[in-house]
Amino acid sequence: MSQITRPPIYVTDAELERLSDLAHAVQGREPAADMLIEELSRARVTAVEDVPVDVVRMHDRVNFVYDGARYEDFTLVYPYEANIADKRISILTQVGAMLIGLQVGDAMQWAGRDGRGHSMEVLEVSRN
Repeated sequence: MSQITRPPIYVTDAELERLSDLAHAVQGREPAADMLIEELSRARVTAVEDVPVDVVRMHDRVNFVYDGARYEDFTLVYPYEANIADKRISILTQVGAMLIGLQVGDAMQWAGRDGRGHSMEVLEVSRN
């Protein structure tokens, strides 16, 4: 699957620095680190007050569709906070790396490391 859609993403300058440091620190050990670095490299970096309210940021709750399945009330977190049973998704997963910075209504498709096609659409975002 070729990359059909890659909507712009938004991150704050503080999140960019922290997430970039995290991804580079585990690069080579965490498969999604490269995905996160790639996504951050194309981000629109803004002040926190300039990030649209419906953009996925760290610790936000999000409803989304991933590969055709709907996921509700998941929170995007740092790896040490992750617990899938509690619906807390690490930023260092494929899903987490692709969620950061997306806006409600954004949809994208990409090929995973294994060559399989994946898709995601953000349905709703709320701040914790």
